[in-house]
Amino acid sequence: MNLNGVWKVELLTMYDWEPRATGFFRDGSYWGASSEHYAVGSYVVDGTRFVADIRLISHGKSRALFGKKAEHIDITIEAEAADDKFTATAKDKHGAHLVQYKFTKLGDWP
Repeated sequence: MNLNGVWKVELLTMYDWEPRATGFFRDGSYWGASSEHYAVGSYVVDGTRFVADIRLISHGKSRALFGKKAEHIDITIEAEAADDKFTATAKDKHGAHLVQYKFTKLGDWP
């Protein structure tokens, strides 16, 4: 499965899915950003299994990420991926917090 492209990244909150970032998948590398953070990392796809190791970096005002205030946090995201939309589970490297992300493909690389 080829995930190369531009993706909308949403986070499941207690109210509903909220847009969090625009993510860019390209040949095993991941980049993402919003007005409050940016993210860099790598991913592998084995069949339909998707695993990403990503560092989230806050800029500006310090915010809580995965339950603690930090300038950055390392997370692992796992999912059974689909070509244009999939839901994934993310956890911090300590395994203390789990969150749900949804990825929706917006377009291909030119």
